[in-house]
Amino acid sequence: MLLATVAAAGVLGLSLPSLPHSIPFPTEGMRRLAGYKVRTKAYNLKGWEMRIERDGFTGQTRCRLYAPSSVLQGRITYARGVLGFHLGEEVDVADAWYSVDDRAPTAWRDDQPALAERREPLAGDNLFNPTGGVVLIPRDRLAGAVTVTIRADREATPRRFRLKGFETALAAARANGCGDAAGASGDEAFQREALSP
Repeated sequence: MLLATVAAAGVLGLSLPSLPHSIPFPTEGMRRLAGYKVRTKAYNLKGWEMRIERDGFTGQTRCRLYAPSSVLQGRITYARGVLGFHLGEEVDVADAWYSVDDRAPTAWRDDQPALAERREPLAGDNLFNPTGGVVLIPRDRLAGAVTVTIRADREATPRRFRLKGFETALAAARANGCGDAAGASGDEAFQREALSP
């Protein structure tokens, strides 16, 4: 009977039901290859986004901490102990001034020695607008700050950025593997550019 069924299935061009496959147990090589993958986790905390990328092959961790653009303000990014306030790629911020919590304004160019000390790139590859529309301010100048108001140039209307939740988000990012809580060496894990999707 079974032989007749197999013969009939072959004549009619039907496929036979497949036999169950055995699923192999993970071998050491399979585990090692799985460990080499790049794993990305994303978190949202009080208006701040975190992307944490762990490379199983190199052991490196790359992090991105930012407040996305909204109707009320532009994007804010964090890397190497510096906050970047994005006013728009077409905006030249070479003559920008900023005010922290409505105190006396400071010229952005006055922070350039501190930024260079942190190895923060001060210019991009756009010859017409090397600043890329980003005002960089060292985090220590913003300790305890609630708002930062930035005027790109003399003709521009000042824009206000709110820092609410930043310190909490930074602590959460560090608790999730982005550097250590002690400070400077941990800040190297943070990157301003987008991580791979």
